[in-house]
Amino acid sequence: MSTNKLYTLDRDQLDQVLGLWNEKSTVYVPVGKGKDINLTPLGEGVRTEDYINLTLPVKEMVFEQKEALFSWKRREEGIEVKGLSKQHAKNRILYGIRACDTYGIDYKDRFFQREFPDPNYKSRRPENTIIAVNCLRAGEHCFCTSIGTGVFSTVGYDLSFTPFDSFFLVEVGTIKGQALINDAESFFTETDERLLKDKNDLREAVEESFPLKMDLSNLWDDMAKTFNADFWVDEANACIGCTGCTNVCPTCTCFNVVEEKVDQNEGKRVRYWDSCQSEHFTRNAEYHNPRDAISRVRYRIYDKLKYIEERFGHKGCSGCGRCTDVCPTYISIIDIMRAMRKAATENPEPPAVHQTTEIRHIIKDRELKNRHGLYTPDVATITGIKQETPEIKRIFMKYDDPELHKNYEHKGQFFQLTVFGKGEIPLSIPFGPGQSDELVFDFKDVGSVTDVLFDMKVKDKVGLRGPYGHAYPYNSLKGRNLIFIGSGVAMAPLRTVIEPVIKNTEDFKKIFILGSALRYEKLIYKEEMVEWSKIPNFNVKYAFKDPTDKVDAIQGHVNDLLPDLDVDWSNTTALICASPERIRKVAGDLLDLGLRSKDILVTLETHMRCGAGKCGHCKVGSHYMCVDGPVFNYEEMLALPPEF
Repeated sequence: MSTNKLYTLDRDQLDQVLGLWNEKSTVYVPVGKGKDINLTPLGEGVRTEDYINLTLPVKEMVFEQKEALFSWKRREEGIEVKGLSKQHAKNRILYGIRACDTYGIDYKDRFFQREFPDPNYKSRRPENTIIAVNCLRAGEHCFCTSIGTGVFSTVGYDLSFTPFDSFFLVEVGTIKGQALINDAESFFTETDERLLKDKNDLREAVEESFPLKMDLSNLWDDMAKTFNADFWVDEANACIGCTGCTNVCPTCTCFNVVEEKVDQNEGKRVRYWDSCQSEHFTRNAEYHNPRDAISRVRYRIYDKLKYIEERFGHKGCSGCGRCTDVCPTYISIIDIMRAMRKAATENPEPPAVHQTTEIRHIIKDRELKNRHGLYTPDVATITGIKQETPEIKRIFMKYDDPELHKNYEHKGQFFQLTVFGKGEIPLSIPFGPGQSDELVFDFKDVGSVTDVLFDMKVKDKVGLRGPYGHAYPYNSLKGRNLIFIGSGVAMAPLRTVIEPVIKNTEDFKKIFILGSALRYEKLIYKEEMVEWSKIPNFNVKYAFKDPTDKVDAIQGHVNDLLPDLDVDWSNTTALICASPERIRKVAGDLLDLGLRSKDILVTLETHMRCGAGKCGHCKVGSHYMCVDGPVFNYEEMLALPPEF
């Protein structure tokens, strides 16, 4: 809050003030009865003061349920792309917002406007002025006093009204709030801090009246001990996947993106609220899904009560109780917290690894300087195509604007590639700009977008956003033995390190490249591996399921190659790109051979939709794979929830 000025307003003059404000801006007020309370433009319904909370959180005013991100149109000279971040209603005053929702607004302000600022939210948020009205009674499932976010608003408001018998105590939170006071100054009387004591006394009385009181001081310890508790099975069996809980949550921010086409030559990309409770939410290509029903239900609870706060330092639950209110099968976050306490007390188990191992978060103010905005791709033209294997193609492209082709740190990072009118996918790159004047991608035909991309031709247009993600720590690899382990198309991100190593072999000791596939014909970089094997200190070895006479290879898994490598394991780093299951098996063998977990670098790619830590699809525990990864060391991987 930026100012501490205090005023009083007679309660019987409120409607006059709202009407005055409504002459310049659209004022929204609570309208309805019982639990059916909605924000409605002033004059379109009877304003009510008899309500616990709004039915839907006020977040829908600043983070719309559905909105366009960009539009595209084919023209003779190419594809025209336009960002669409300024498309919303302007100058709205939202009156009557409770503390749980002002907390949600403050949380979203931090989430959407910090690391990789969201252009749609950033342009819409200033058009909404928030007037909080503090609660005087609790709903059936309100527990903000236990979670520590209520009962009176402390953040997220421009003006805060505390109701007394005949007047409101009005606190100014921002410059925008003070401007509203100035517009109706004849109605407001400036006062001093003596009324704050009366406000605090009232707050304490209201807090005492709340029926739900829980001691959550040891909540994280309880969660660590009950990650695999039996009660999760019952909660998962009860969930029908309706997603009502996340739709009414003030702090939920997840979204999906889809294409809407006018015809083959014109369309737009839109985003809409999505839910971690949807079965599709973490589903990857080829229908692999790391989260089952138990993991989905448990994830929501852990995210709200632990993961969000662990990452951002701000609570992920506002204590509004709406999720319990709307659940048709009565899955109650309140009952689950009580079950955690009971199970942790009666049947304590050792904390799960991921609950006790501290791992890094990369959180800083940064933006991706795409020409049209964070979610809007820049246009590129396909310049070449190579059939790498029967299932894998290599595709070459250049930005239409050569100024966009810059020497980014590409080692292990990825781009979001758009097929206009079909969708967007994350792709790792095997080359960086320092190695080629083109961007190059290897990809497999495994989904609806890659199915179209697989049939595209030279001179066709695509879109690019990126690069995203945390790269391999190239400089820390110098002076060490290196082992590159890739399976199929997973060798692509490793190549971004292999190429600079080739150019600077004097900086490294022994280098091993272990290629594997079901059979030789499915191996990418076959010709390159032959050339790599001729470089001093380079050793290329193969493992296939089926025998081959094309190269000297073992018939088995890539793990089987490890025991015969002649290296000093204490001065060796392994770089692995594969499925999490395969990574665990290979890493287990490397650990047995003496390699430290910190010296095993892995790429953990999953269902990445936005690339900027906003949509939530790739969040694992308190980490976003697209921002904190995809490169981790194995110790950090073990610290992630085991469902990954």
